[in-house]
Amino acid sequence: MEEPTKSKKPLLVGLVLLLIFAGAYIFVLNAYKSEGANRAAELAPDTQKAGENRIDVTGRIVTADVMKGDVTVRLEFTPHGSFLSSDGTTLARDLELYVASATGKNVHEFKKGKRMNPVEAVVEIYEGEPMDYPFDAHSAELTFFFETPAAKTGEGGGGESIPMAVELRGSVAGLRIDADYAKENAPDHAVIDINISRAMTAIFFSTFIMTAMWLLVIAVLFLVFRVFAGHRKIEISMFSFLGALLFAFPALRNSQPGTPPIGTLSDFLAFFWAEVIIALCLLSVVLRWLTRGPGGDAK
Repeated sequence: MEEPTKSKKPLLVGLVLLLIFAGAYIFVLNAYKSEGANRAAELAPDTQKAGENRIDVTGRIVTADVMKGDVTVRLEFTPHGSFLSSDGTTLARDLELYVASATGKNVHEFKKGKRMNPVEAVVEIYEGEPMDYPFDAHSAELTFFFETPAAKTGEGGGGESIPMAVELRGSVAGLRIDADYAKENAPDHAVIDINISRAMTAIFFSTFIMTAMWLLVIAVLFLVFRVFAGHRKIEISMFSFLGALLFAFPALRNSQPGTPPIGTLSDFLAFFWAEVIIALCLLSVVLRWLTRGPGGDAK
């Protein structure tokens, strides 16, 4: 007798699934690389507009806490032209930096003949509601300028105009940060708008968690319907399964990246509903088991 030929269909299906997985894997890696650049703030300096006699300011966004409502920016300074001393490293004259900081010092003094030490400014987020997670958006404004100490006395019609070339960069995990010059920005008075939203990966994962909750809830509803329709017996494992889901959903909810405390938009979209429906399903199955027994009307 001839041996039956083995079907090549499972092998072809396996190869197709492997190719799909490989394509999805490469796509995700490329998306990660592109998002790393897209979610980082990138503001280039305008050295031509500032001129040769200027202060180069390099800002780096260190942290952004939307719950506290502040953004921490580290500012570093490099003098050029007439502001640079003959040794090429220190300041040629006294300067004062005025920065609109929510906490800490607002005025920083830089002495002649000394290096310009970095400054950390805490910028207040003035717009945005973090409880709209994961679709929340926030705005902040970084403002600073230099003056000579003589400007405070009011002599000579005010202080000397000190141009700046400002560069701002920064990246915070889970957030997308965009920076741009505001309309009020001037070479001697920097005004930078900072816009903060959730990164696409954070939005995608949060949406995935919400979808997974609803799919599990729908599956449980079908299970309970079959029990009440008499198509399935009540088993003790059902209680364990429903109870595990009831306590697993809070952990699943908290696994969302950068999620605020309970009460966010995502909770109203999925988590609260999932908890209530699972609890009611568990209660109904228990009551059914107590009144009808494990067999019930199962056929």
